[in-house]
Order: sequence, then C-alpha cells, then structure tokens
Amino acid sequence: MDDTPQHHLTVRIAGRELPEMIAVPDGESVRDELARFLDRKGPYAQMWIRLSSSEYVRYDAIISIAPPPSD
Repeated sequence: MDDTPQHHLTVRIAGRELPEMIAVPDGESVRDELARFLDRKGPYAQMWIRLSSSEYVRYDAIISIAPPPSD
C-alpha cells in the first residue's frame, strides 16, 4: 500500500483527447498550487510547463486546469 498522497492538478491540452496531470509538490495545497498556476508564479512563469509524466508543454497550449475531483 502506498501512503504517498497523490495531489495533482488536471489539465486539458489543446489537440489532446485525454487530460494530463501536473503534480502538486509535497507540502503545498492543491488550492495554492492552482493559484500559482493562474498567477504564473514559480515554475509556471516559464513558457514550458512540466507534466506529471515528465513531458513539457507550452503554457499557452493548456486550455483548462482544475483540482482533482473530490471522492
């Protein structure tokens, strides 16, 4: 059993059918990370954004972002 919290933001990327994820760093809340993304602070101030899959996509290719669904 893995006790590691799997916090992430769900993103939709232009031209892709399935959503992708951006990991929320340990010690950060999903809400604070969403605010950093929307305000283009920290790693989101760059043109290229790293996904949980380690792939990079352009910030302007992300068409929506949301917190994970509640259980």
